[in-house]
Amino acid sequence: MFAMVSTVPTTCDLPLLTNVRVLSRHCLSVEVPHVLLAINALLDDFSAGKKADEVYKRTGSLRFMQYVAAREPLEDMDPFYRRSQFNRTVEIAAAAGDLQAVKWLVESYKPKKYLTKTVAAAAANGHLHILQWLFDSHRERGYWGCTEMCGALLNKHSQVVEWLREHAAPHKDSLKKVVEAAAAVGNVEVVEWLVKECHASAEDALWSAQTNKQWQTARWILENCSLIGPWIDWDLPAKDGALSFLQYLRSRSIGGPGFYTLQVAAWSGHLEIVQWLHDELRVPFSPTVWHAADNGHLNVVKWLHENGYKHGRAAVLDSAAMHGQLDGVKWLHEHRAEGCSEQAMDGAALGGHLDVVQWLHEHRSEGCTNSAMNAAASRGHLEVVRWLHDHRREGCTHVAMDTAAENGHLHVIQWLQANRSEGCTSVAMDSAASNGHLHVVKWFHEHRSEGCSTKAMDMAAENGHFEIVKWLHDHRNEGCSTDAMDKAAANGHLAVVKWLHENREEGCTIAAMTQAILGAHFEIALFLESHRSEGFVFHRNSIIRLPLELMQWLITNYADNLHGCEFEVALSDWRFNEWCSSVKLRLAHHNEVSVWWECTS
Repeated sequence: MFAMVSTVPTTCDLPLLTNVRVLSRHCLSVEVPHVLLAINALLDDFSAGKKADEVYKRTGSLRFMQYVAAREPLEDMDPFYRRSQFNRTVEIAAAAGDLQAVKWLVESYKPKKYLTKTVAAAAANGHLHILQWLFDSHRERGYWGCTEMCGALLNKHSQVVEWLREHAAPHKDSLKKVVEAAAAVGNVEVVEWLVKECHASAEDALWSAQTNKQWQTARWILENCSLIGPWIDWDLPAKDGALSFLQYLRSRSIGGPGFYTLQVAAWSGHLEIVQWLHDELRVPFSPTVWHAADNGHLNVVKWLHENGYKHGRAAVLDSAAMHGQLDGVKWLHEHRAEGCSEQAMDGAALGGHLDVVQWLHEHRSEGCTNSAMNAAASRGHLEVVRWLHDHRREGCTHVAMDTAAENGHLHVIQWLQANRSEGCTSVAMDSAASNGHLHVVKWFHEHRSEGCSTKAMDMAAENGHFEIVKWLHDHRNEGCSTDAMDKAAANGHLAVVKWLHENREEGCTIAAMTQAILGAHFEIALFLESHRSEGFVFHRNSIIRLPLELMQWLITNYADNLHGCEFEVALSDWRFNEWCSSVKLRLAHHNEVSVWWECTS
């Protein structure tokens, strides 16, 4: 629990904890700044190693943020990283609608820095008062006319959308993203404005409306916009059950059914569309339509059967069993001749469908394989494991305990230990460590002799399971390889990277810093730069996509390492692209989504 922070003006320059101020007021006749700071440092058990954005995100407290910000070692902080952290902090405050915090950050903390994320964060969260203040007071510092309207549209903040239409219409390079967002939520009014007044692509709007099931919007676009050969994927409305839209398309001779149109309608249970496609448009069946049984659409299955469709295969009953559709399994067994295979019971066991496993055991002769118990164990279905053990002879293999460990199912592991003899391999502890199951790792350490390999610590580090990394270091002797730090860095696990550097001797390779940069893990890249000597390498023609500040840091400090590399920037981020042009990067090529800038120096 954090202590309270006082920001009452005094002769001490730094903000102090409230209890230190109280002590000064009641116990000291005069304020002695160095004494107060010493006492404050003694009582401050929370700010060390903290950053302003972390504190604000955790507490939402401007006072705590100010306290921590005042103690940041700015002289040691890379200026590009400092700018990145600043923008992250303002983004969090704007998203929270905290105008007081935004004002302090923009006007006091970093009064001259450009705001790359603030406008979009405020818009996406519906904070019109933040937008108005930024526009009136610091318009030149914000990203206006980019894709900020997208978040407001997707989250249906209509007042923000209207305000942005009036004050910050999207730039031509951002229109594609914005019109897609408007169509995705069925906002016909904004789609019309963007297409007719801003000259956005109606084709982009149409495709977005389709993929987001906005059939009325799609119809409006087809009827009211000039389109170059409107392309409609009939599979999408068929899957969604949009029969009226399909009938409309048919009446306008727009597109037609594809190979999978009837199948996806059947799989989704839309019998009326299956009937219409087959009876009116003469779309033929294919054997895959029977997989309607997978999702419990027995009405579709029965209709297919009653209408004389004979072609089937055993995989249909297998798949229905795997999906736990007992009624479908029974019906297929009684009315169809294709039968099933061992995969039926194996799949039912995998899904934990004990009732299906039991029914198959009693009514079918195909049986199962040892994959049934293996799969049930991997998913933690102990009742299925026990039933198979008691009623079937196929048994299992070491895979059962290995995969149960991978998924953290200690109760299954303990049962297998007590009732089966197959045991496990070192993969068990390795995979448990990889997935963060410390209690399972400890159990294997205490109850089994297979142990683990270096992969245990490598994969735990890769996935950020810090406590497991430390436990393996303290209790096992397998250690790790350079993969540990390399992959922890690649996945952004700074604490793990630091600990491995300080406590292990394996080190890392150039992959660590290379992948940290590619993953936009700025702080890890800086740590490796200052504490390790491996460096990084980007090969000629590498495609790199980074946030603005990290890209600026890279070009400023390592231009010689980047010759022939291309930086990919979203076309919609036109301000970023303007910066790329201003620093003499060469425009290599572009499409309707991205721009690629080549570093030639």
